Parts: sequence; C-alpha cells; structure tokens
Amino acid sequence: MNFLWALYVYFISPILTLLFFIVFIWVIAGWLVGFGIIDRRNPNARAILGLLSAICEPMCRPIRRIIPPINGVLDLSALIVLLIIVFVRDWAIPELIGLLVGGPRIR
Repeated sequence: MNFLWALYVYFISPILTLLFFIVFIWVIAGWLVGFGIIDRRNPNARAILGLLSAICEPMCRPIRRIIPPINGVLDLSALIVLLIIVFVRDWAIPELIGLLVGGPRIR
C-alpha cells in the first residue's frame, strides 16, 4: 500500500503536474505568438515553441478530431487536455490506488 501511494505522490503526480504546466505554457505561448509579442523567426523562440508543440500536439490531436476548432479559430482541445490531466491526477489515480489496496479513498 505504501509503495503505490509513494509512487503516486513522488513520481506520477509531479509528472502530471509538470505536464499540466507545459500545456498551460504552450497555450500562453500561442497567444503571445498570435499577438506578435513572440517572433517565430527568433531561433530560440522557435526551438522552445517546437519543443512545446512536440509535447502537446500529440495529446491535442485526438481531441481535435472529436471537437474541431470553433470557427477555425477557438481551439478547445488544450482546455480539455488540462481538465483530463487534473481529473486523472486528483481523482482517478488516487481512487484506483484506494480500490487496489483497500486504503483511504477520496470521497
């Protein structure tokens, strides 16, 4: 029991939190590019945006097939990815661990 909770607390939860912030930064960076604050011609900005896109695009692509961008402009896939990450991190995994080991569960 303690091993699964330790694995969750010290490994899985921090990775999901980091992934949450990466997606959040990707969204903010997209807005900054859209408003002309970040220039894509800058090699450092292009490298950072490419890294963020390489991490976030594979998660958003399946959601975009189900919910396409509204009017071709408003993309809700990143918001849905953020909600899924929070759901999995804060409810699904602790509940699953509680069911597996019979320990404390979130109610």
